[in-house]
This record gives sequence, structure tokens and C-alpha cells, in this order.
Amino acid sequence: MNQQNEEHMKPQFIATCWVSAGDAAPMRGDESSPLPIAERISAVAQTGWAGIGLVHADLVQARDTIGYDSLSRMIREAGLSFVEVEFLNDWWTTGAERAASDVIRADLFEAATALGARHIKVGAGMTDNPLPLSTLASAFSDLADQAADSGIRLALEATPFSHLRTTQEAVEVVSKSDSPAAGLMIDIWHTYRGGLSHEDLYKVVPIERVYAVEIDDGYQQVVGTLFEDTINNRAYCGEGDFDTATFVQRTVEAGYRGPWGVEIISAQHRQRPLLEGLQYAYDTAMSCFSGALQTS
Repeated sequence: MNQQNEEHMKPQFIATCWVSAGDAAPMRGDESSPLPIAERISAVAQTGWAGIGLVHADLVQARDTIGYDSLSRMIREAGLSFVEVEFLNDWWTTGAERAASDVIRADLFEAATALGARHIKVGAGMTDNPLPLSTLASAFSDLADQAADSGIRLALEATPFSHLRTTQEAVEVVSKSDSPAAGLMIDIWHTYRGGLSHEDLYKVVPIERVYAVEIDDGYQQVVGTLFEDTINNRAYCGEGDFDTATFVQRTVEAGYRGPWGVEIISAQHRQRPLLEGLQYAYDTAMSCFSGALQTS
């Protein structure tokens, strides 16, 4: 492969929200970053990323201070092509839980529209007693229909501590919808922890329903609960036991050609200076693509 072709095929990375958030973590406080949004955008652009992810709390804060028009302009002027917004949960609930979820839904739809987001990340909560898949499929189909009406795409993510514990279950839920908004988020951390090998992944997952892919790494030994492990102990790509390079290879071979979210959520990463952490996350992610570039 000549240098021009390799540059053309160079992967594009989205710095998912926690990679640029500094000392912030999922379900800790209001989840907002202590770092100014302008500083984060500038740092993401400086370190080579093609896009940025933002969590609900940061989006609402930006909306209520500088406004989405200014935020969108800052992102585009920095040269970032992709925006990802997150995280919608409790879309299957009723009563007060559903009312609270619907507020977040409206906020995320507003942000996604205003910022031209590529997709909204959708989760399946945390539970010891998963709901029937039929209940989740019906609620997700309704959500996807609403998203489609707004021109928004959804990337549904299975997590091993949620109502959707495996990638296979997320595939079943998404496949029940014929909405163009209904898609999958495939994250190596969750596929690995869910017991799905890289070799079998795309025997299970229809690549045409994959709207987003996230890479990171981790260790065979779980420290604490699965949730504690996923927010405190993820490793940089290629530095753990998950074999990120093979995951990338199989995903490229399956036909995925979109940007790659890099989601390093760890106590170690949260303590790094912003620019240093972003650069290291970018460089280690890129190191996992040499084989995929040669064969794609």
C-alpha cells in the first residue's frame, strides 16, 4: 500500500466524552466535566481526533451558557467532523422514571439536531433483574420511530450489568425495529465481558445495523463489580488482555467504515493532564490499526 492510499484509509477517531472530560466519570455527581468546553474542543483538535463526544450534563450546561449555535461553531472551526451525544437510559420505564428519562431524551434530541450529531448513544440501565426482550424491543422501536422523525440515529449498547447483558440481546432488540434510526453500538469492552469472541462477533452482529464502534482495552481479571471495573480500570488500546488489534481487524473485515470512538474510562486516565491523556489515547488507538490498514 502506498503512502497516499494509507493516508486515505487512516481511521478517524471520536474522542468519546470521558476521554476529554478530565476528573469526571459515569454516575458520579452530575457527570459534568470540570474542564471548560472550549479547552476540551481545542485539545481534542490539537491531538488529531476527528470528532468529540459530549455527555448530557455538559450539553445542557453549554446550551444554557454559550448556546448550541456557539458550541457548534466552535466544534466546526476546530476542524472536528463528528459529534456524538450521550447517554439515554430508562426509555422503557413508566411513571416518574419515564418522565425524568423523557426530559433527557428531549435534551439529547435537541442537542443532536443543533450540533448535527452522528448518533445518540443509548443504554439499557443497570439491573439484577432484566426485563423481557419483548418489552425492551417494543419500547426501543417506539424510541427509534421518534428519532427517525427528527432525523436522528440511535446506537444501542449492550452492557453486562444491564437489561441487555449481551450483544446478541441488543441485536435482537434492534432487529425488531425497521426504523432507519435503530442501530447498534459495538464496544469491545462489553462484547468481551459478554463472552463474545472477536471471531464470532460478526457472525452474530449484522454489520449494516452497526452505527458506531468503540475501542478500548481491559484485563481478564475484573476488579470490583463489572460496573466499577468498566469505569475505573479500562486500559489504553493494545495495553490490556482484550486484543484490540484483532477486534479492529475483524470489524474492518466485516465492512465497517465509520469513525471509531475511543472510550478510555479509568482512574489512571482521569488523572492525566488533558493534552497528554488525549494524545496517549489517540496514539495507542492508532497502534491497533496497522494490520487492518494492510488488509482492508
